[in-house]
Parts: sequence; structure tokens; C-alpha cells
Amino acid sequence: MANPFRAAYAQSFPWLFSAAYAIVFTLFFGVMVLLTRNTFGDVIESIGALDRSGIDRDAPGSITATLSGIFKPLVPFLVLSIVGSWALWAMFEAASQRRYIRDEGFTLRFGGDELRMMVVALLWSLMYLVFISPILFVMLGGIASLLSASVSNSPEDVIARQAFSMIGSLFGLMLLVFPVYVFFATRLAPCFAMTIKDRRIVFFDAWNVSRGRFWPILGAYLILAVSGGIIVSVIDQVLQMALMTTSMPSLETVESADDLTAVLTSTAFVIPLSIYALLRLFLSGLLQHFTGGPAAFAARHDPRGGVDDAAQMAVFD
Repeated sequence: MANPFRAAYAQSFPWLFSAAYAIVFTLFFGVMVLLTRNTFGDVIESIGALDRSGIDRDAPGSITATLSGIFKPLVPFLVLSIVGSWALWAMFEAASQRRYIRDEGFTLRFGGDELRMMVVALLWSLMYLVFISPILFVMLGGIASLLSASVSNSPEDVIARQAFSMIGSLFGLMLLVFPVYVFFATRLAPCFAMTIKDRRIVFFDAWNVSRGRFWPILGAYLILAVSGGIIVSVIDQVLQMALMTTSMPSLETVESADDLTAVLTSTAFVIPLSIYALLRLFLSGLLQHFTGGPAAFAARHDPRGGVDDAAQMAVFD
């Protein structure tokens, strides 16, 4: 019977996975930057022209409408970026889960596994939206009230009370919503691995897999996510400091949209940024793969019939 920790590629998989993750996403974002550079330059120029035009700042509706028109050309690129990132994420997540569930080596492809993974990710996002919606509703309502009070020249103490009230409401709501979200997210976490295991879209059925395993899944995830997140954050801060040191001198000379475009496309800026992106995304790839492990192993050892049980039975076929 196959042992996922004794496979010939077990030691190399995380590094191959993360290296490919870094290269593919860096290239993808690089292509997106090239596609949008002219449009982005036009947007920056339009914002500068708007600022110089002396638009009525006491008319937030007019400002919003104008800014919407300025940013509208970027919408197709934003959609392309979201869909592309979604598909690439599904490719890597499917590869990671195949490693845990099917003991496969690292391969990237786009087929049934990846399409199903995209659907499960969409369902997960919808679940997250359900939980985050009350918080967004309160936050947007509070911001609208603050803007209204500011435009109507309300006293500062009134605006301050409204701001503190909004912050208090948000904090209290998050205290209520967050534990509930963590519970549902932990119980449904095996859905990605179950989708790979069963070769069909699995979401709510993951609840059965995590029954009686809530604390082990959550605890293992927190250990990996917190410790890994701290390490990644520290390294990221060092990388950002190095990037800022090399990039700030050229950015300080920017005076127009053309200057900004020239700086952003110069080798003195692109090379350090690419190195930063590669290293940062490499760390993100490692974190994605390892934090997916606890839920994946719960799916692998599904009490109703795990992967290893099926392998044992296959001996008699």
C-alpha cells in the first residue's frame, strides 16, 4: 500500500510545487501588467487632470461618477485577472490535493479536477460572503453616515460619536461572526480534498468527514498557518525593505504619468520587483500546500472508507 510520506517525490514535491507556483504567478501578473500599462497610464493621467480641474469636492456623487468613468477601462483587465488567478489557483490546489489523496507527483494540468476545484472554490467564496455580508453592510452604512455628516458640516463631536459607534458595532459583530465562520470553515475544510478523492464536486458532504475531528483539523491548521504565517511575514518584511531601498530613488523622480510608466517598465524597477515576487510567491506556495494538509488527511482517512482502505481492498481485485 502506498505511503504518502515514503514516495520517491515526497521530499521534493513542496519545493517543486512552490517553485512552479512562484514562476507561473509571476509570469501571469507580469503579462497582466504589460497588458494594462497603457490603460493604467491613461487612468493616472485622468486622475491628475481631475485634480487640476477643481471639481466640486462637496459633491461626492459627482466625484464617484467621474472616478467610475475613469476606472471603467480597467474593468476588463480586472475580470481577466480574477478569472486567470482563479484558474491558476485551481490548478495548483488540485496538484496539491492529488499529492495528499492520490500520492501523485507534481504535475500541472487543466481538466476535470481543476474545473471541479474552481466550482468548490466558488461555493467556498459564497459561504464566506454570507458571513462577511453583515459586517460589510454595517461598515458601508457607517461610512455613508459619516460622509453625510461631513458634507452637512455636522459638529466634530457628532461625527466622532458616529465613528466610535460604527467601530463598536463592527467589533461586536466580528466577535459574533468570526467564531461561527471558523466552525463552518473547519467542518467544511475537507471539501477540496474530497472533490479530488471522489472525482466529483463535494462541498456539504465534507461535514461528515470532519465529524469528530474538528479540533484536530483546526489545531493542526492553526499551528501550520500561524507559525508559517509568522515566518513568511518576517521574510516578507525583509524583502520589502530591500525592494524599497532599490526602488525608491527612481520613484522619487516621478512627476507625470509618462514618468511613472517609464519607471515601472525600467529594468532597474522590474528586476528587483520580479525577484521579490518570485520569493514571496514561493513562500505563499509552501504555505498553501502545507496548510491544506490537515483537512486533506481527514479526507484521506474518511471514516466511511478512506483512500488507504480502498488500496487494501484493491489487493484482492
